[in-house]
Amino acid sequence: MSDQPVVLAVATYPTRAAAEQDFDAVWGAERESDLDHLAAAVLEKGADGQLELDRHDSTAKHLPWGGALLGGAITAVAAPLGIALLAPVVPSGAEWAGVGAIVGHFWHNVPKDDLRRMSNLLEGGQAALVVVAVGRPATDIDALLATATSKIVTRSMPADFEADFARATEEATAMQPEAPTGR
Repeated sequence: MSDQPVVLAVATYPTRAAAEQDFDAVWGAERESDLDHLAAAVLEKGADGQLELDRHDSTAKHLPWGGALLGGAITAVAAPLGIALLAPVVPSGAEWAGVGAIVGHFWHNVPKDDLRRMSNLLEGGQAALVVVAVGRPATDIDALLATATSKIVTRSMPADFEADFARATEEATAMQPEAPTGR
């Protein structure tokens, strides 16, 4: 996958059902497009006020960096939830380095004010939708979030997540000490 524009969107809703309506709209549009990759998650506040992942999907889940696409984006705006999402699917330290490269992309290429506003939206709403779209204009994603109460849709610098993930995992693997030989 060559460098493609990356869109990160966070939208809030009064209910999970409203968030799911836009989730379905995003996935309906994905089936009809030539989008490179898409990942989306519906989040909802639990009884304790903490954000919980309710529903998610990704077109990149079959790729080595696929889980990191959504998890990396969520980590950039809601770290505890993003790490909880990634922990069961990232098996090695080297792959965590790859996740770090994807989180770093969002952290370094999305304006910090947008990231803070996205985080505040997630904390302030009852339900939310997070969307990461690779190779699609921000205006297309914005239009699909039609029932949102509030939303922030931002475009980051182009990324080649496949190459970034591979490079970071290779560097981490090279830095690991060799296992001692048993005698």
